[in-house]
Amino acid sequence: MPSSESILRKSTAGATFLMLAQLFTKAVTFLLNSVLVRFLSPRIFGITAFLEFILGTVLFFSREAIRLSTLRIRDEDGEASEPGEKEEAASLEHMHGNQRTLQTMVNFAHFPLWIGVPLSLVLTTWQYTNINAYFITLPFFQWSIFLIWLSMLVELLSEPFYIVNQFLLNYSVRSRFESIAVTASCLVNFCVIYLFQNRIVTIGDLDTTDTNKEGVAILAFALAKLTHALALLACYYWDYLRNYRPRALFNIRLTRIAVPSDSSSYKRHYYFQADILEHFKKVYFQLCFKHLLTEGDKLIINSMCTVEEQGIYSLLSNYGSLVTRLLFAPIEESLRLFLARLLTTQNSKNLKLSMDVLVNLTKFYLYLSLMIIIFGPVNSSFLLQFLIGSKWSTTSVLDTIRVYCFYLPFLSMNGIFEAFFQSVATGDQILKHSYFMMAFSGIFLVNCWVLIEKLDLSINGLILSNIINMILRIAYCVLFIKNFYRKLYTSESSFFVNFHNFKIVLLAGMSVCLLNWMTIGYVRNFQQLFINISYAAGLLVLILVKERAQIQAVIGRGKLTDTKET
Repeated sequence: MPSSESILRKSTAGATFLMLAQLFTKAVTFLLNSVLVRFLSPRIFGITAFLEFILGTVLFFSREAIRLSTLRIRDEDGEASEPGEKEEAASLEHMHGNQRTLQTMVNFAHFPLWIGVPLSLVLTTWQYTNINAYFITLPFFQWSIFLIWLSMLVELLSEPFYIVNQFLLNYSVRSRFESIAVTASCLVNFCVIYLFQNRIVTIGDLDTTDTNKEGVAILAFALAKLTHALALLACYYWDYLRNYRPRALFNIRLTRIAVPSDSSSYKRHYYFQADILEHFKKVYFQLCFKHLLTEGDKLIINSMCTVEEQGIYSLLSNYGSLVTRLLFAPIEESLRLFLARLLTTQNSKNLKLSMDVLVNLTKFYLYLSLMIIIFGPVNSSFLLQFLIGSKWSTTSVLDTIRVYCFYLPFLSMNGIFEAFFQSVATGDQILKHSYFMMAFSGIFLVNCWVLIEKLDLSINGLILSNIINMILRIAYCVLFIKNFYRKLYTSESSFFVNFHNFKIVLLAGMSVCLLNWMTIGYVRNFQQLFINISYAAGLLVLILVKERAQIQAVIGRGKLTDTKET
């Protein structure tokens, strides 16, 4: 079995793989969307954001609970199965004698399709019958809805392969395939719109009126999503034929699993492990409320805001959360997988290592959040105006992006704390959390009603409601973490005493923020931007100096682990 330090090393490398993949795919989508935003109106961004919300909702409710639950699958001897030692080939060989575990995972991976088919039909039909009548009259809109629905099912077909690679911590495989799929989908989306807009390719007898442009833009979005799903499935299936099928490690069909009992003449058979199935039910219930809160902003904006405001919020989500999606999401996923594997055995060594990792990540997030709060609101409007075209100049997006910057730190901090909770919480703790999420959902809806409807704050009201929502979720997870580590740390040596250096940096950051606001205010030219960059560089140097001992310790631990494994 690999050591806890080895799991940490592989998880750290996995986070790097996911970050690089995110950086590549987001760079591609960023460049192509920066061109497309000059061709499309806020109304089209609004409807495509709405369609993406439907697709994301179906995929989330179909597969997320299974992805979390299968991390806890054990072999029948009671020991948690571990990923391979060094390379992907070694991982496969290590798992060769443990086909039961992989087959159990693949069996559970059929649940997403069983859930997704009826859910997609119900949700797609319901949303189609309640959508604005204007969009139904657009050319190809019915075909676009069908292609979106088809892309959901195709993507769910690749779930068995995803879950196996997730369990084996094959981050490089996942990153490579997802990069290929995203790139292909972006190219299809861009090519269809660009070729039609410039009349290089004609579609039937359609001319380039605004109505036809909007219909073709929605069709291009649907074709892109289907391309993404097909490319992902093709890559995973090719990998299965090359690496898994020759070794007969698992069967992609639902397969009955035989388990030897104490009596050599009798074998017990099952399709799904009972404890994992029970855990899945509780996780699924909890995720319903989590998704309502996470995606609740889209539900609110669809019902309380105009289509143009929906387009503005979609643009803010894409550009404003770029750091979150590029940096925070890969770290959160790697942390979730790392903790789920490490804390299967909760001895003092593993608890201490998990605490060190969580503290270091929290410090990193706090420092980065401080930089975002200080420099984000004053610089974001100046930078964003170079990325959007004239169609957006009359909207409030440049003012709203400043408010959105304050939301990002809360979003990111909540991510790592909930990743910890999901990795170590028992079924009963998850069920308890679900009831709190239900209460948080009610508070969120009330805040949205007051801030948007009564105070007429529009998108700013939605952002403020999300901030309050994140504060409540963070507080719950912090209390859980404090209780979880009480067995390891005394009240005098708790999770919070590790952040004394942050207080010094916080005071320096507040001074820089005050100086910057008094001398410059909102950035309006490149000279002021360069001054802000110099302020940020100075604050970064202070952070590195104050945390140099911890940075050296982390680097030294990595070198020691590599030496031992060599």
